[in-house]
Amino acid sequence: MGGASVSSMRIGAVRAIARRVPGAPREGARVFVLSTAKRPTGAARLMTGWRSGNRWGTRVRASKDDETAVKDDVKRRRAHPLDDETAPSTASTPADRDVADDEPVNLVEEFKRGMDFGNSMKERFTTARIDDRGLPIADALVCVTASVFVATMVLALGIPRPSWLVPAPWVPRWRSLPFLVPAISHGTKLAACWIPGALAARAYESEAYDGSVEEAVSRTVKGGCFAIGILILITQFSLTAQFAAKGMPPPQLGDSYETDLILNGAASELIADSFFEAVALIGWRIVRCKTDIPPDDPSNTRWYD
Repeated sequence: MGGASVSSMRIGAVRAIARRVPGAPREGARVFVLSTAKRPTGAARLMTGWRSGNRWGTRVRASKDDETAVKDDVKRRRAHPLDDETAPSTASTPADRDVADDEPVNLVEEFKRGMDFGNSMKERFTTARIDDRGLPIADALVCVTASVFVATMVLALGIPRPSWLVPAPWVPRWRSLPFLVPAISHGTKLAACWIPGALAARAYESEAYDGSVEEAVSRTVKGGCFAIGILILITQFSLTAQFAAKGMPPPQLGDSYETDLILNGAASELIADSFFEAVALIGWRIVRCKTDIPPDDPSNTRWYD
């Protein structure tokens, strides 16, 4: 009887410890007990029912009742996370994500929001507010000046000329005069890209040049990003047209060594144009923001008066 009472005490202690450990099965679930007692002999062996074929204890698979008890314990922990030392994970499960994805969406409201956004973007071009009517002209002159400055530096330093800096054959060959026409033409193209970008960024409103320097720089950068997108599209169409004129498909990197040279050169020129135009326009907008220039007379409706 002594061996049986010792085993009962050990099982009771293990169950008490199991109730304290988070995640351990509760009462009703059978546990696997490793016996650390010495091997009984003689009458004690007969009284405790110890068998040699099961010397390290008894392991019983959990029954359906045990699985139900474990599930109930998990539900209890989710409902009362503060009752245990370790709170359950709050990470979203696939089931939770499915429920979130199944939430109803008001398609009519979403369509109205999209239409309102599109109309607001269209109004930036159709009904743009230009508080300083001379500012678009000044911006265009800055773009042309930056292009002429780049051409001058390239010719003076002997740097390899970009593809657009080709001397005009009908201009008298006096000093660098034949290069002036392509420089002005290229600057005009960059100005044509900048004007829509400035309209999209509302860079011609008084808040963009009479407010803070941060606001002036912010709107200039936004307009420049829009202008760079237009310049990229123009460059792609131009390269495609050049290759199509020679009966070749649109160029792609890896087609040939010559094609890669042309595409890399176009990308380098695009980066250089974006950099120098950004420096010129941001510098000009900062100067315009810090300069006290009287506003336009609202009664004057003609820009040339």
